[in-house]
Amino acid sequence: MQIDGIEIFVEQLSGSGDLNFVLIHNAGSDHRFFTHQLETLRQFGSVVQLDLPGSGKSQPISSYKMRDLSSVIASICKKLSLKNICLIGLNNGANIAIDTTLHQSLAITRLVLIDPPIFMDKSFVNEINAYIETLENAKFDQQFVDSLVNALFIHTDPSNKQIAASAFNGVNKKSLSEIFRGLLEWDAKSAGILKKITCPTLCILTDEHHCSYEKMRREAPQFEIGKVVGSKCWATLEVPQQVNAMIARFLKIYT
Repeated sequence: MQIDGIEIFVEQLSGSGDLNFVLIHNAGSDHRFFTHQLETLRQFGSVVQLDLPGSGKSQPISSYKMRDLSSVIASICKKLSLKNICLIGLNNGANIAIDTTLHQSLAITRLVLIDPPIFMDKSFVNEINAYIETLENAKFDQQFVDSLVNALFIHTDPSNKQIAASAFNGVNKKSLSEIFRGLLEWDAKSAGILKKITCPTLCILTDEHHCSYEKMRREAPQFEIGKVVGSKCWATLEVPQQVNAMIARFLKIYT
């Protein structure tokens, strides 16, 4: 699909319900991070999977501020004439989903946020800055990718590690660096924004330190909050049964 002259990979899968799911993957990955959710989601509606700019089969764009990325999501939804939309975002993709919900004119009726890196503490911000430095100093080699993949999974099938490694090897390194810079800039101004979300929202937290449960509960008492175990951050790949069960329950309640 062409978005402002840039080729963006988009695939629409039919389903049996009337919802339209739009899956927004995490920074440095691609649409395959939602591989294990497709069967569950298609019981409730059609699914749109995509590769964010600079990832997978999508071309890079010139700017990766959060608003630029949410504008891409909005353009895809409008080109497909989607209504009754449920955005599902993983990690940074969850933050893109939040920004899309708050700042783009779309018929978003439900929201699923999986391990959003929001309200990040200083130690995690430092980790991201170190990651940016690695990207920009050309240290992002196969050894680094393999060590990253091994570190971010607790215990998973080798096929999931292959998906993660393949995705990271395929990402545009400059794009990834700019995505993380945009994330840090957005998160620094995130206080109070979740109170503005009015549609039914499920937030799934993991064993990692991306998001504070206490602060999430204070900032967004209207959210349904779930917690998976046995996953640092890539819960959709590592503990799909837990993720899928939570999403299915949420959709049954709010359908």
